[in-house]
Amino acid sequence: MADADLPIDIQTNKLLDWLISRRHCRKDYQKSIDMIRNKIRLAIQDMPQIDEVRELLQRNVFDYYVCQRIVEILKNTDKSSKNIFGQYTSKRFQDWQEICKQYEKDNVYLAEDAQTLIRNVNYEVPSLKKCQSKYQQQISDLERLVENSRKQSKNFLNEYYASCKKLAINGDNIRDELYSQLEILPEKMSILAEKIPSLISVCNYYKSFIHFVSQQSEIECLPNLHYLLAKGNTTWYEYRTGHIPDSIEEVKLGKSTMANADDENVIDFGDDNVNNDQIDFGDQIDFGDDDQATSSTDTPSTSNGDFVKLDQEDLNVEIDEPIKVMDDEFTKQTEDVVKIARGDDAQSVLLHTEFRSKFINELIEIEYFLRERIEEIKSDHALASYLFQSAPSVVQLTGVDGLHEMMSIVIQIRQQFETPALKALYYMKNSPKYIENLYKKLNHLKTLSEKAMKKAEDLELKRSELLQELSGIGPQIEEQIQHTKHIQRRIEEAISKKYNNRMVNIMGGVQVL
Repeated sequence: MADADLPIDIQTNKLLDWLISRRHCRKDYQKSIDMIRNKIRLAIQDMPQIDEVRELLQRNVFDYYVCQRIVEILKNTDKSSKNIFGQYTSKRFQDWQEICKQYEKDNVYLAEDAQTLIRNVNYEVPSLKKCQSKYQQQISDLERLVENSRKQSKNFLNEYYASCKKLAINGDNIRDELYSQLEILPEKMSILAEKIPSLISVCNYYKSFIHFVSQQSEIECLPNLHYLLAKGNTTWYEYRTGHIPDSIEEVKLGKSTMANADDENVIDFGDDNVNNDQIDFGDQIDFGDDDQATSSTDTPSTSNGDFVKLDQEDLNVEIDEPIKVMDDEFTKQTEDVVKIARGDDAQSVLLHTEFRSKFINELIEIEYFLRERIEEIKSDHALASYLFQSAPSVVQLTGVDGLHEMMSIVIQIRQQFETPALKALYYMKNSPKYIENLYKKLNHLKTLSEKAMKKAEDLELKRSELLQELSGIGPQIEEQIQHTKHIQRRIEEAISKKYNNRMVNIMGGVQVL
């Protein structure tokens, strides 16, 4: 095979060295390129107002082939400036013609194209692709952050509304709704007090059992429940003195009352140190329920064998124990005085924290007594049957089903008195600061939700900006690749002409892009 038939393979990174070593270009080609570019800067200041010329100027990419095109344009625009010898006398035409000659001298145009090809293959296109990949990664990360922020905002908002639901408020206006709930607290207590008479049978069973086992009928048990069954939800004044007040100066629970409360009389429950990020409306408020473990089964009891269920009408529902009055000496001194209940005395006993705590402890005591009693009856011990032969009929005739029914009533009433909303209302009644602290905690959740949503919106805006920038990079890469292909083809054709049209292959060029 003749040398003319062999292709010329040139590595892209060694293209300039190959041109210089074959003496197609000089080593100092860069000086010539810099000089030509200075001339181009001066020449573009005087250009004809033609659309094609304006487009070339806007692209701001001038190489040998662009300069040739400008010369062709000027031949048409400046043809009137020819002299009698057919030469152009226009200075701008001569300037651009001189620029083309400088490019052709020592094949400077070929060195510039080789330089551009190497730069595009090694730097320009890879840089654009790297930027594209970076934008895609950033967009993916932003999408994940946006989703997380929205989910976080939704979680905070759900927690906010769940907390509001526990407090029986809508959450539209937290302070006003809390004060409104506080105003109807006495009414809620009155409604709950109407359910207490359903405990009469439970109370009678418990007392009968205790009196039989202890053989002491004078033992006082369940004093607070006994008082509510006998007297109802009276004022604290009546409970304290034993006398019904002639008049009641009722203190309205609400915004105005709580706002004017004296700070010295406010009970500080240490709520200021509660973590704002964690709200627990059901477990953090202590109304004395911690004593429930010690309030149930101190009195031993045994089972009595088989029992039958006793109907409601067969039970003794009379409360025959006298209600003990506190401070009889005080009562005697005030017989002739007008009895006025004001302040705390005007509140109902169920609104009084101490009374309510003791009452709930009594319910817990009964509940655990009934649990233990059910287990005793289920054991069906013969000795228990013998011991309870002389027990009151209410004790003998109440079986497991009856005890379960009693326990269900006790649990239901106790749970109604221990709802998170009701506990919070008691806490608000005792501490005016609690409403403000509660407002801050709830509002903090709402603020966190809004901040998370605002963050999601900002991230979404940034993502949109990156998407817009990314959409512009793709066409740039494609345009740069096409331009690089064109340059590589020109170089291959130019070198081929210098070697009698032998095939020229530039390796590692646009093919790797």
